[in-house]
Amino acid sequence: MFEAAKLGASPEQFANLEAAIGYIAGTATHAGEVRPWVRNVDTKVFLIIGGRVQPQSGVRQ
Repeated sequence: MFEAAKLGASPEQFANLEAAIGYIAGTATHAGEVRPWVRNVDTKVFLIIGGRVQPQSGVRQ
């Protein structure tokens, strides 16, 4: 399960990573803002923060 949020909206949950990424695709980013973001609900690991993919150094997605 994945959760994603974009500017001006509450987080939404998605069954897979592709759907979560699709939800935030094309969303504008702003300096100092953490949205859009995507996280794995099971591991609580953020995969995308501020529209940028985060390094995962050995963390299973």
